[in-house]
Amino acid sequence: MRRTRVVAALACAVAACAALLCAQAARAEGPERTDRPQPVELRRLFPQEAEVAVKGGGLSRLVLPPAILTACRPDLSDLRLFDERDKEVPFLVDAGAGKPAGVEITQRFEPKVLEAARAEIRRESGPPLRRETLEISMPAAEPQTGSWVLVVEPRPGEFVCRVSVDGIGTPGGPDRLMENGSIFRLSGARAAEKLRLPLPPYRGPRLRVVFETEHPFWLEPALRLESARAIERAGKIDVPLDVLSVRGADGRTVVDLARPRGIVPELLRIETATRTFDRRIEVRDDGPAGGGGLGSGTIFRVEALVPVGDQEVALRPARGDRLRVEIDDGDSPALERLAFAAVIRQPSLIFSADAGRASDAFGTLRFGGGRAHAPRYDLAGLLPAPAATVTGKRAEAAALLYDPAAVHAARLGGARPSPAYDGAPALAFAMRPGARVDRRLFSHQRSLTVPSSAEGLSRLRIEPADLAVLSDDLSDLRVADAGSQQWPYLVELAAATDLVRLEVEGPKSRDRVSRYALRLPVSPMRFDRLILDTGAGFFDRAFSLEAKTPDKQQTTILRGRLTRPVDDPRPVSLAVPPGRLASVDLVIEDGDDVPLEFGSAQARVLLPEVYLTAPEGRYVLLLGAPDHDAPRYELERVRDVVLAVKAAPIAAGPLEPNKDYSLHARLTGQGYRQTALLWTALSAAVVVLVVMTLRLARRESPPAA
Repeated sequence: MRRTRVVAALACAVAACAALLCAQAARAEGPERTDRPQPVELRRLFPQEAEVAVKGGGLSRLVLPPAILTACRPDLSDLRLFDERDKEVPFLVDAGAGKPAGVEITQRFEPKVLEAARAEIRRESGPPLRRETLEISMPAAEPQTGSWVLVVEPRPGEFVCRVSVDGIGTPGGPDRLMENGSIFRLSGARAAEKLRLPLPPYRGPRLRVVFETEHPFWLEPALRLESARAIERAGKIDVPLDVLSVRGADGRTVVDLARPRGIVPELLRIETATRTFDRRIEVRDDGPAGGGGLGSGTIFRVEALVPVGDQEVALRPARGDRLRVEIDDGDSPALERLAFAAVIRQPSLIFSADAGRASDAFGTLRFGGGRAHAPRYDLAGLLPAPAATVTGKRAEAAALLYDPAAVHAARLGGARPSPAYDGAPALAFAMRPGARVDRRLFSHQRSLTVPSSAEGLSRLRIEPADLAVLSDDLSDLRVADAGSQQWPYLVELAAATDLVRLEVEGPKSRDRVSRYALRLPVSPMRFDRLILDTGAGFFDRAFSLEAKTPDKQQTTILRGRLTRPVDDPRPVSLAVPPGRLASVDLVIEDGDDVPLEFGSAQARVLLPEVYLTAPEGRYVLLLGAPDHDAPRYELERVRDVVLAVKAAPIAAGPLEPNKDYSLHARLTGQGYRQTALLWTALSAAVVVLVVMTLRLARRESPPAA
């Protein structure tokens, strides 16, 4: 019992030591900042504005031109409408998403069954005829399209049925609405089904529906009435995209395009002066928040009096601020005078305008800046979701939003700078230094020149040489000013890609196997694709990629077959599992064939980008402290807001050793010192525990007989 109390006391002492050290570490990091930016008047957040005019009152629709869309965020969150008294006006955004042809609003009515009868009619030839008669009520409201569709839901299984429909209850009736109609359900290799019967216009109170079949079962149908109205939504418009760079290599043309933040293209249209062509296209999402591949396809055109072709590629929604287009030219010359346009659906705003105005002037549309959050107006619920079916009063209300007689067209004036705009940087709240950093802990550095930025954000691309000295998670990266205070930043780990040329040494052949050493320009290096080019017209050989990791571990990262079809001049591309590698060898099984000679080898590297919120000036990028913890900045909590604004590029000097780097500083630094203290305390506690246990054992051991 006494031994147990001693052990428990020592355990408590160890826990107390650890808690004390953690508390000291927390105090060393400094007190958490509690100051927060004060709210800004809403109209001061938008740098541009335009006058809005509406003739009359009631519902109005304002179509947004490309100039507005390119200045706003993709979700139009930085756009507000104000009336002539500068009061915010709620609106809903008809983004034009959904079915390509428009939106379908369905009016549905579940009728009551008023009468029902069944009869089996014997015939001299053929099976008995089964007849089911239902009388159902009709709705009092008129259908949207002027007529109803009778929808039949019979029992499961195959059937063929004759249908007749009469309108009853009107003077001079009944009225024959359908004779010898049919419904059916067929299975097999060519399955088919017809369960909908369009009816002519009819305003009577009841319908009599008669079903006749030759099957040995009753259909037992359930009935309903529907009226569907297809409404054309926003049309498509073309927005030209600026070309940032064009380069060609290894039979491919690579084009980087600037994507305005408010333009999310459904299609990418490619124009060229080349008259006849047929090329494969791949489009990737590039820049901050980029999501990889967006789409691929083939564009072609055949020269004629009226040229025939298809020059559009369908895209998934883009998130980055750049698009990368790769055109497979093969041995053909590059396409001439390339031009690109984003094809988008043109959104519009629907709002309610007061009728008591003295003129057509309604108010002001203020937009741009990326500083406002998306509003939460209740009007947004009036539009059906793209995949939803709306019925009843909701369907009638949604239909009114597209009725030209109910919704007036609003007019938009020219865009101009807003005099109410607060021109301070959008990220001024984040442009403040953090805690001091010990430069001696970092092995390398780069000098940085941060330019003046309208929004307070600048961007730096991390190069392969930087990645070679950084930890895999970039935790040992800091930006510091002349006073050694660090400045907050965000990292996009795979913001961009680049092709890096590799030196090929070999082959060294033995036992019908060839080994090629692929010399990396920096080591270690992370890449996700290997591109090899050789003059051999055809080959199909087993291969493996053998690599050495930074910790000297030898591993095989890929196995497969290296192939080139006949008459295919394109380089061979291998998808490689991403990872940091110190060296790479390509091993090919030649059999009795001559070893391949590679003319070039390239690796596609994934490059991070750092987004810095710091004022104009000179800074230093500190790299290479592998045991350092990752920084924790409040900026991470507003990542979406930060990355929504435009960033200015940072000019960076070459990577060089840090002359202030000190191994002694690393060993005596705060993290190392705390770790050493913790282990010392734990070791001392263990020694004390062992000594006291031995003493207790000696005291409690019985005397020898």
